[in-house]
Amino acid sequence: MTSTALLAGLRAGVRGREESVVREWAGIVEWAAGNVVLGSEGAATIRDGFVDTGLPIAGEGAPLVSEFALMELVAVLGRSPDGGRVYVGRVLECAWRLPQVYASVVAGRLAPWRAERIAEATRPLCPDAAAFVDRQLFNATGVGWAQLERLIAEAVIRFDPEQYEAERAAASDHRYVEVGAPDANGLVSIDGLLDAADGR
Repeated sequence: MTSTALLAGLRAGVRGREESVVREWAGIVEWAAGNVVLGSEGAATIRDGFVDTGLPIAGEGAPLVSEFALMELVAVLGRSPDGGRVYVGRVLECAWRLPQVYASVVAGRLAPWRAERIAEATRPLCPDAAAFVDRQLFNATGVGWAQLERLIAEAVIRFDPEQYEAERAAASDHRYVEVGAPDANGLVSIDGLLDAADGR
């Protein structure tokens, strides 16, 4: 088999795999619509390691789904409980809070794994901030991770200034300056983390 034919076969395999994932996503979305719970009691949550944090598996505005039903779904998907919970949460994040991103996945313009990375970044955002990110990603095929981080930061500044201020204050708490002991030549090393204005 020539290299060209081999690559063509591999490319077809990748397309087939991604089409299979898109069908799986559609099934998960349909499943979620049939397993919505109205309150937080009995709703599925995100786990941080082995500690249940009590956070819904997708961002605000996505449906709360039954914890028990989710465990059945995760078993069918062949995933671990924690990994499956996160995976299903990312699919719901895309379908309900990032409709442009989800449409790009369904149309084959965006690889599902890229959409999952975007969903992971937007889950903590308020609905308006997530919608802003989604609008900017109407053609998400070429989005880079640095670009996505800048977009998330802009969304937080625009739509959740209280969160932005809290994050800025938390980052400020990590400022420090360390001055080492003088060496044999009378020189000292300095290491630190400063505000940009102070560091210039």
